[in-house]
Order: sequence, then C-alpha cells, then structure tokens
Amino acid sequence: MSDLDPRHSLPPLSAVLESMAASLGAADLDNHLKMVPAQSATLLLIDGLGAELVAAHPDDAPNLNAAALDNSTTVAAGFPATTAVSLTSLATGRPSGTHGILGYTFRAGAGGRIPEAPILNSLRWCVHGDHDHSLIRTVIPEDFQTTTTIFEKCRAQGFTTRQIVPGLHIDSGLSRAALRGAGRMIAAEQLDDLRTAILAEMTTPASTLGYAYYGGLDLAGHLAGPGSPPWREQLRLIDAMVGELAEQLPAGRALVITGDHGMVDTSQGRFDIDLHNELVAGTTAIAGEARVRHVYAEDGAADDVQVAWQTMLAGRATVLHRDDAIDAGWFGQAVRGNIRVRIGDVVAAARGDTAMIRSEVEPLESTLVGNHGSWDSAEQLVPAIVIRGTAR
Repeated sequence: MSDLDPRHSLPPLSAVLESMAASLGAADLDNHLKMVPAQSATLLLIDGLGAELVAAHPDDAPNLNAAALDNSTTVAAGFPATTAVSLTSLATGRPSGTHGILGYTFRAGAGGRIPEAPILNSLRWCVHGDHDHSLIRTVIPEDFQTTTTIFEKCRAQGFTTRQIVPGLHIDSGLSRAALRGAGRMIAAEQLDDLRTAILAEMTTPASTLGYAYYGGLDLAGHLAGPGSPPWREQLRLIDAMVGELAEQLPAGRALVITGDHGMVDTSQGRFDIDLHNELVAGTTAIAGEARVRHVYAEDGAADDVQVAWQTMLAGRATVLHRDDAIDAGWFGQAVRGNIRVRIGDVVAAARGDTAMIRSEVEPLESTLVGNHGSWDSAEQLVPAIVIRGTAR
C-alpha cells in the first residue's frame, strides 16, 4: 500500500460517466477517457471494486483481469473515497468540493440555511446515529446538491436514460441528490436480475445511457475483510456475470465496469477515538468515517483540536486544518463557498491500516474489518474496464 498524492496525474472517477455520455454524442460533455463512439453505453458500478484488489486475485476474477489487459484505465476515486461521494462525482462529473457531498457523514450546514446544521448520514439521508430522524424534508436533496447531473443533461438532449439499482435506492435522498435524471428506474437486487436487466436495456434500439449498481462485494469486504473467503466468493460471482455479459452484449453497445473505491483491511489498525478524551475536547461534532474524519471545533478551538489530533495520531493519520486540506487539493481544485462549512474545521485522513473508530458513538461501524475513504492506493484506485459488444 502507498499514499496517493492528491495532485496525482491519474484521470478521476468523475470523468467516467461523462466520457461515456460524450461517446454517445451528447453535446457539451468531454470525452476525457477517449472512449470509442457507441450506440448505447451502461456503467456497471461494483461497490468496493478496487483495482489493486482485482489484480491481486486473478484466479477469482479471470474475466475482469483479462478485459483489463486491453480495455482498462485506472482512475482515482477522489476524496473522501467513499460511496456517497463517488456516486455523486460520477453522476455530476465534478469533485466533492463542487458538488458538496463530502463523506459518509458530515455537517449539513449550507451558508446558515439549515439552522441546526445536523450531521447528515448521506447514505440513509437521516441524522447520523438516529435512523428514524429523516432529513429528507429539511435537507432537500435537490437543493443541497445543485450541480446538474449527466443524466439530466443527456435526457434533456433526447437520450434514453436508465438506472438499474436496488429497490431501496429508488427515490432515496442520495439518489435524488446524486443520480437524478433517469427516465426509468429498474429495481434489481441479485446479480442474475442485474444481468438480465442490463441486457434488456442494451438490446433496445434507442440510444441509451445506463447505470447499474451492485453492493455485495463492498458488504463482504466491510464484514469479513477484502481478500477474505466471503469477499472472494462475491468477486467470483461478479466475474462470472461479467463474462456472461461480455458474450451476450450486442454489437454497438459498450459496458463500462468500475468501482466507487477500493478497501483496506483495518483489523489490526483500530484506533478508538472514544478512549481519548483529549480528541473530543473542544469539538462540537466528529463525523466522517473510520478512514476520514471531519472534526468540527468550538469557536476559537480549531488550532488546539488540530494539535491534539496531530499529536495523538502521529504517523497514523495526516491531520490538516480545513483551509490547508482545501489548498492541498483534497476536495478538488476549488471548493464552493457554501460548501466550505460542511468540511470539518480539522480533517484527519488515515494512513496505513489505521481506522479511527468510535466504539461508543458508532458501535456497529466500529466492528467493520474493511474500510475506505483516505489516500491509500488500495482504496483510491479503481478500474474503468470497457467491454464492447460483438454479439449479433
């Protein structure tokens, strides 16, 4: 494992869907990845599909590895490297500092428009730690994330847009914020259903931009660790589906397989914030997740908080003031003014196998074996594998 420089030269994950749309002929979009023109294209997002993890398991993923030899680009997830951020970056073609979805959990303030500024759980769109307290009426997704999505742009130009996702994702807060614009939403939970739905959409005559999602690999990695037997079984099942799709994909259609992040085994690197009172002193909230923490400080306390975190986590995390993290390019080239307040006054990015858990405040999340979010290449690098149809 190695840390990725925030100002690296790799193309970003945010370029993938925009390049696909441009390859279909959509106007005013950039084909950053130089994808070959296609009649229809579908993005298959495998949650947790890290490039290094796929390459390390060639026997479990022969189809993915074979396809990657000739038709793959490695892209960088961006920061934080976590699902809500990556999906929004993919769908808008912009980094987190532009679209404003800044982590698994973060303060939902936006220029004072939300008086309570709750800590938003962006996957469930609720108050973090209180799943029954929905924020869908308070933090209105379309107002909170205002960047136009690529699906909206394509649909306005007359392209057919489709999304194949688990039923719970349809009309969720995150889907409304990140992925809005699909002309049709199709529910698919299992891999067989996903494969069938992808092929059905790819055989229609209309020029279509599609998106499909599967989360089983990520779940296995969180619970048992990347590279564990349950994780490898999921990888084998996904690889078999990819092989079937490659054989049946009609000519003129393209399937692009990518991930939203990779994963790090943090079972030996747990650091429990809740056992160190000095890390909570002077804070109003600690958000983010185990690999990246947004730390919100009391007025005038940010310097002391930064010193405390830097001292306690020396060698285990890079700890920066908000402005320094922004200047370092962590959230992209620029951060919009009303989005700055959502970032922690202090931002801590884990290094090595460190997980900054909270055993008392986040008991379930603290048990996870695999985590992601920071700058390690194992969590940042994901493949963008293009499979072009040949079936007649």
